[in-house]
Amino acid sequence: MSKYTENNLRKDEQVILKGKKSIFNAMPQIVWAIFMIVVMIVANANIGKIESDGTAQIQLIVTVICLVIGLLPLLVKLLKLLFTDIAVTNKRVIGKTGVIRMESTDLPINKVDNVNIKATFWGRIFRYYTLIITGSGVAKGVAYQGIVNANQLKNAITDAIEKNAEEARKAQAAEIAMAMSKAKN
Repeated sequence: MSKYTENNLRKDEQVILKGKKSIFNAMPQIVWAIFMIVVMIVANANIGKIESDGTAQIQLIVTVICLVIGLLPLLVKLLKLLFTDIAVTNKRVIGKTGVIRMESTDLPINKVDNVNIKATFWGRIFRYYTLIITGSGVAKGVAYQGIVNANQLKNAITDAIEKNAEEARKAQAAEIAMAMSKAKN
């Protein structure tokens, strides 16, 4: 499991909420893998009925092709899900997605512009979502697929934005008060 969040925390930074991932995000690939296994079984049964010297080799080739075509997309999806990590801290939104081609997010809370949630057909059924975060300096949103607690993450980000803005207003008010007291003296 990815420990990206824990390895990238800064001083005085606490995790508010981590994203939870759903194995059901791979449901289309699971259905495809099952379909290809059924195709393999049916094809091998029909090939086995043919009396020929190369029957065993043909069955082996069909088996390998069906397993690769059926299981490779599932393996890729599961690896991507395993290496996806997202969290909201008191200072920023951090995370990464991808195995070979990694895309990371390190976005200060005050730079987050928008948080969108999308759901596919399977996502609506199995209650997992895609969380898309956009912000200053992010050309396109970074998408985190298969997130179970996307609404809680969105709310945590919104709360952190409001808290950060309130702290900034208080700091600004303190500066103004200090400047005014120096001006009176």
